Amino acid sequence: MFATVNPGRVQKVVEELKNNSQIDMIAPVTGRYDLALRLKSSAPNEVYNTVNQIRSIADVRTTTTHTAMDGIQPTKRLEAQQALGISLLRVEHNPLGQSIKQLSNIPGFVEAFAVPGQFDIVALWQARTTEEIMKTSINQLTNVGGLFKSETLLAYAPVFKA
Repeated sequence: MFATVNPGRVQKVVEELKNNSQIDMIAPVTGRYDLALRLKSSAPNEVYNTVNQIRSIADVRTTTTHTAMDGIQPTKRLEAQQALGISLLRVEHNPLGQSIKQLSNIPGFVEAFAVPGQFDIVALWQARTTEEIMKTSINQLTNVGGLFKSETLLAYAPVFKA
């Protein structure tokens, strides 16, 4: 899930989101969105209620929700002390599963899922710094077959909850 918030209010919204037990990742990001959120796996009605709770926060302006359908989530866990990159990818003329498999061979890869909607794949990367993510991971996206558009959001200090 991605959200935009009122200018200067990101930290206030993050503090409020930390109280929501259905969110396991909160990441202030660069780019067109202000926050990237990952919701815990839940029944559809619980996801719906969580999204509505997030939307009801006064400083949240817009939200975009993507549902992970199929993908790769390796055993590597997200590390709280590392920077995070979130790539929003469009693929054509290539099966999504094949593109996701190619992504998994790029250094820094954490997970990737096919999503319906504006993007075809959402991929997560981690490294010590955002510069390292750009150098070792994002610069290699051109090797992924069928990839015709990508946008990467960077998070310097993501928050991961148990």
